[in-house]
Amino acid sequence: MDSLLMAAGACTFGARLCPCFVSLRLPVCSSRRLPHYELVIRCASVGGKKKNSSSNKRSQTSSGSGFGTKIAAKPSWDAGVLLRRSEQSYSHLFAEHSKEGEVREFVICVRQNVNKSSAVLDDWLPVAELALVSEIDASVALPAVLHVLCREVAECAAKGAMSLRNIPRNCLEYAYEPAEGFYEFVLGISQLPPQDNDECPYSVLGLPQGAPVSQVRSAYRTLAAKHHPDKHVATNVNNAELEFKRVTRAYDQIKRTGLAKDGTIASYSSLGGTARNGLSNPISINSTNLQDELPKGVQAAVRQLDSEIITRFLARSCARSGAAAVV
Repeated sequence: MDSLLMAAGACTFGARLCPCFVSLRLPVCSSRRLPHYELVIRCASVGGKKKNSSSNKRSQTSSGSGFGTKIAAKPSWDAGVLLRRSEQSYSHLFAEHSKEGEVREFVICVRQNVNKSSAVLDDWLPVAELALVSEIDASVALPAVLHVLCREVAECAAKGAMSLRNIPRNCLEYAYEPAEGFYEFVLGISQLPPQDNDECPYSVLGLPQGAPVSQVRSAYRTLAAKHHPDKHVATNVNNAELEFKRVTRAYDQIKRTGLAKDGTIASYSSLGGTARNGLSNPISINSTNLQDELPKGVQAAVRQLDSEIITRFLARSCARSGAAAVV
């Protein structure tokens, strides 16, 4: 009996010092059943503990997150799949919201962050159309929407020009403008009325063909101030108004070309003349401020802009920066 109690004491001492010893159970029994102590006085072996530990590790890592890690793996995003789903949703939005004005459309532009050196794309490039159904103002909803749909927009850019796929997504900036303004004032689908007798817009401003933008602006401001209807008496106000419109129309025609900047190509944001004012401020998006869900009360989807439009503006951007256009 004494020898068994000494053995029990050794086990309990080991249990306090070594994590491999877990517990000791010593049942109360009579002296007539002493041999039974050999069966119940026991402690966990080192090998048994390792076995249990390894099985626990396997159960923790069996969810498939990597070698030995206990953190669940983050879901991977296939931008191509996301874009295809979004393009399907684009059509569904118009089918579900048939009333005029319920769905608003915008054109989304991207450019490489201007703070990055050796920028491949240093001017805005239109790459996608966005359909928006929102209970809140578009100026509030759209920045939040782009934080969710930026993967799809970046994929639109990459599909439009393969060279843009090499730009990391966190190096891109985003901007938006109403689609009607883009198609009317940037692409020039809806042309301004022609000048009377097909006169040159530069001659209307009293300038030689191809005058630099500084002279164009100065001449326009001088003539606009001179012919503004508010500065004329009632008897001459009609003639002044016609001349004011003529000068303004000539200035807009020059601005729409985007080529009157001291022999260089004007930036994307300067296109469209005075009537275009809907291009937003740059929106920067990175891995720390990505969002997975659209704001409450907002529905949105994107689709790729016509590839010919993307190619045209990419070539223009490359010509402006002096780089070779690679599509």
